[in-house]
Amino acid sequence: MTEDIAPTKVLVVDDDRLVHEILRLLLDRAAFSMSSANDVQEALRLIASGMPDIIITDAMMPGESGFSLIEKLKAAPRTQDIPIILMTILEDPDGSVMDASGKADFSVNKPIYSSNIVAILERARQLVEDRTMAKVMAASPGEASRLGA
Repeated sequence: MTEDIAPTKVLVVDDDRLVHEILRLLLDRAAFSMSSANDVQEALRLIASGMPDIIITDAMMPGESGFSLIEKLKAAPRTQDIPIILMTILEDPDGSVMDASGKADFSVNKPIYSSNIVAILERARQLVEDRTMAKVMAASPGEASRLGA
């Protein structure tokens, strides 16, 4: 009997429904589970009811921005380790993605290209696994020596 592994849960926060549809197609193909929020307040409600493994947020939305969401999540101990991917059309003068919060774990330019976002999601999934392992090791130091770490 094999144990089923739950898909990585991704919360997408964007006011553009087309972005949700595009990401849903890409995430389904890459074996991620997706939930959607149209704004920061809806995202916070969803996070309170069930923790996502990864969050993708647009930078600029009506009302509160994705930068505000990032600040809130990184300031709270319960959510500070959730990898956050910032989507934006904003660029620094050197052409790199602008992260005004300075706290997103990853960033990607809009428009979204499937190979870019899937590669970043795989890196974020690895970050989730690494952080989980680090917490396990910190909780049981004897385990680290037993595993040869």
